[in-house]
Amino acid sequence: MTDDGDLGRSGAGRRGGGRPARGSAGLPAIAGTAEDRMAELESRLSRLERAPGLRDRGRTMVDRVMPPEAGQHFRNAGREHLLGVRSIVDHWIRRIDAADSRAGGAGSSSPDRESIEIE
Repeated sequence: MTDDGDLGRSGAGRRGGGRPARGSAGLPAIAGTAEDRMAELESRLSRLERAPGLRDRGRTMVDRVMPPEAGQHFRNAGREHLLGVRSIVDHWIRRIDAADSRAGGAGSSSPDRESIEIE
């Protein structure tokens, strides 16, 4: 059994068809001892952790295009959207409670039921 076969993935680190072996994400495969491979992987990980993430790059792009006041408006709009959804849910909860009380309190006297006030 070769050292490359111990990776647990078929074809990982092997050469075939005259092409150089490829590692993950199209990077060249790491050759050498296990210590060399571990050092190279740690180096790759370090570079990835230092690179700005997708969220950071997106935030930078948005900051260049959109003024801060617009961002505040969009955050407020998102909050209003959630408050609208809350009012719909509250409406239907009240309707279900009213239907339960009209039906003779089928669910209103249940010991498992708790009333939670939402401000």
